[in-house]
Amino acid sequence: MPAILLAFANDWSDRNHHLHRLRREGKVIGQALAPLVKAGLEVLPAIHDATLSDVLDEFREHHDQIRVFHFGGHATSSTLLFEDDAGALTAAHANGLAGFLGGQPGLVLVFLNGCCTAPQVACLRAAGVKAVVATTHAIQDTVAAAFAQAFYAELAVRPLRSAFDTAVHAVKTHWGDDPWAVTRDVATASEEGKTPAWPWMIDCNPAYETWTLRAELDQTARRTGRARLFWGAAAPMVLLSSLLALSADARRTACRAPGFRALCAATGIGQVPTADEQAVWERALAQRSGDGLRAYLQAYPRGAYADEARARLDGCSHERAENLGLEKDVRYPLTINANRADLRSSEVEARNDAVMRGNRDAATSCALLGAASKVLSSVAEPHDWKCVEDGHRFACGFDGEVVCRVQDRILSNEERCGGTATDSHKRRRGSSVPMTLASAL
Repeated sequence: MPAILLAFANDWSDRNHHLHRLRREGKVIGQALAPLVKAGLEVLPAIHDATLSDVLDEFREHHDQIRVFHFGGHATSSTLLFEDDAGALTAAHANGLAGFLGGQPGLVLVFLNGCCTAPQVACLRAAGVKAVVATTHAIQDTVAAAFAQAFYAELAVRPLRSAFDTAVHAVKTHWGDDPWAVTRDVATASEEGKTPAWPWMIDCNPAYETWTLRAELDQTARRTGRARLFWGAAAPMVLLSSLLALSADARRTACRAPGFRALCAATGIGQVPTADEQAVWERALAQRSGDGLRAYLQAYPRGAYADEARARLDGCSHERAENLGLEKDVRYPLTINANRADLRSSEVEARNDAVMRGNRDAATSCALLGAASKVLSSVAEPHDWKCVEDGHRFACGFDGEVVCRVQDRILSNEERCGGTATDSHKRRRGSSVPMTLASAL
């Protein structure tokens, strides 16, 4: 059946660049596509914390199924930023990735929901991708998730071009017509007073502007219906005999492959997880801590993924992490005496000199807080001025406060259980069982 692949990559190494709404984006897209899922569309399990290898492996496994590829995360004009095994960003270059995606036989739409991806559209279209949705500016995290939800909700019921246009109007209903209201960019001097284009754009082969996922599903349903008539009687017995000929471990692996799950579940072989167990397992994999794995083992101590869950927990590590609290002001009394040894020609100059000396004292005082807090700024705040005049020259001082703008450092121990995820992913994908089973058939 036609499928959609969702991949999301975040920045776990720099909290200032962490996209807090990214996981929600995957959730709301799934909800938006629910009507088509009931009709047979396969939304492949979303790849969170995605590496480039994860995405390429998924395409190799489902290359003729995937109609839509959605990327959410950081990007530049010439790269998509995936994660490495440590959670840091690593670049996938646009030209190479475009060539790979253009070679996927079933792919129709690529949606690049990252910042400033419009320059990548030309190479994707030239490589053969039928339609591309991209961005012209740095998009606000919250609005990016909202636009994706609106677009896929419309794509479930409308043709491609109409779905994009209607989604734009839906988002404008919430945020207004001003494109600057939904971007993180700041208008340059040359852009002041000008209204830029809407920050999402679509470039589509005219023949695919009326393309719909519903039509794809209907066509596939007709094709598979004819195939079922032919294979309906003989295939179950052939498949069952082939599965029984495999070892227990190979049976378990084969029964998790698309097309065999229902047969294995019906005959009670291969330790196939139920839909509820699979959902609990997917939630466990989505967490960086081991809480989800422990919840899975408590619910399914002998489940299909029990051994893998225990292996992942054995690989968990605890890291000391630092988080910053809310910004606050810390104040200290400050007295700056009038400097009679350095008289100034005007009272304004004398006051400026006193403020400068006060700021130096403030910086020294606030720096002492650096061990327990992150110091954002330091400043002297005069309250009561005291100025003296001597022969038409002036010296000033004041009583006031040192104001330190700080964020408290909050230390905690965080559990990390993502170290075995990539290895497990490769083990599931690297099995030779499907080839052996195909040979048996």
